[in-house]
Amino acid sequence: MVHTRPFEYEQDESFIWELYCSTRTEEMALWGWRESDKLAFLQLQFIMQQKSYQMQFPAQNHQIILRSGQPIGRLITDASGEALHLVDISLLPAYRGQGVGSGIIGDLQKEAEAIQLPIRLRVLQGNPAFRLYERFHFIVTDSTGLYMQMEWQPLLQN
Repeated sequence: MVHTRPFEYEQDESFIWELYCSTRTEEMALWGWRESDKLAFLQLQFIMQQKSYQMQFPAQNHQIILRSGQPIGRLITDASGEALHLVDISLLPAYRGQGVGSGIIGDLQKEAEAIQLPIRLRVLQGNPAFRLYERFHFIVTDSTGLYMQMEWQPLLQN
């Protein structure tokens, strides 16, 4: 069974770092860099990602995804504006493709439907998650360079 709990910096910092690195493993393998260069690059990118999320989504809800009490991923959302923003969803490699992400997206859609807000997200061009979002009826609303903006609209309630 999968559930979430609030992110706790002291407890979760090393897990979030491990998770971030796991999301970049395939990409980094293609570059042929030395391990020390990869590590330096990843550390810089990790810090920049955290700062960017905080600047863009100061009211973010940062959750740790758990299975059997063990952290397997993270979910960051922000519903402070005119949309429920799916800022980030990341899973450890061993848990990808097992329906965990689908369950979380389905739950987010129920939440968005209840508050009558669209869900918006950005996805990197070529990211396999794009197909997941398409299956859940997200549509591309903008494409700028490396990223695509996608949106899902809830059914209107009378």
